Amino acid sequence: MHILVSNDDGIMAPGIIALADRLAQKHRVTVVAPEKEQSAKSHALTIHNPVQLIEMNGEGVNPRRYALTGTPTDCVKFALSYLLKDDKPDLVVSGINNGFNLGSDALYSGTVGAGMEGLFFGVPGLAVSVEKFSEERGKEIIPFVCDFIEEVFEHQGYYGMLNINFPLTGCCDWEHCDVVNQGLMPYDGIVRREELPDGRVQYHIGGSLVFKGEDRPTDVTSIKEGRITVVALGWQQQDQGGTEIVSTMVTAKKKA
Repeated sequence: MHILVSNDDGIMAPGIIALADRLAQKHRVTVVAPEKEQSAKSHALTIHNPVQLIEMNGEGVNPRRYALTGTPTDCVKFALSYLLKDDKPDLVVSGINNGFNLGSDALYSGTVGAGMEGLFFGVPGLAVSVEKFSEERGKEIIPFVCDFIEEVFEHQGYYGMLNINFPLTGCCDWEHCDVVNQGLMPYDGIVRREELPDGRVQYHIGGSLVFKGEDRPTDVTSIKEGRITVVALGWQQQDQGGTEIVSTMVTAKKKA
């Protein structure tokens, strides 16, 4: 397989280096990742300023590495529409991200955004995240990620987008891997006010995660049980139930 690897932690993040190097043992790998960290950029594009491509190594090297002065989505869009236009990858892999991308937080995630971008070009995607990346945890996660890619994408031919998260510790095997629903990630203290010495006031947006139970298995709840979570995602945001409800309302209004 030819695999395009990206992330939102930046080209020099330990997670992307370790993952790309391991994938390159069996596959041809092209890395196009942000020059610097671009976390929480979701599907943001750089449209008002030019971007620059930086070659990190030479031709014939596997993995081939490029840095782009843009967002994660810029990187994948640039790769698939220009850099690799005539050398289309079979899969986009984004990560390994240092930090969860669970539940509703996937909407903010540059990691997920990069993986999702491939779908617009007919290329399946996989976003990979762990609660906290370390060299030791990477050695446990990466063999399973490689096995997962081989089985799900290469052998079974899955053609969508998957978001996979690993807990801080625990087994990394099929027995501990659950395909679940996407959950809700609620936060407390989202806005923190800070008064500066000169009297000015500034605000910090973030908050503390509040894990809550849900009435169905989700990635948010399963990860607390030490499970590997897999959620199938898509780019379409249409609410079919809402569409039907509003359509009924509008139809009734037309007939009134």
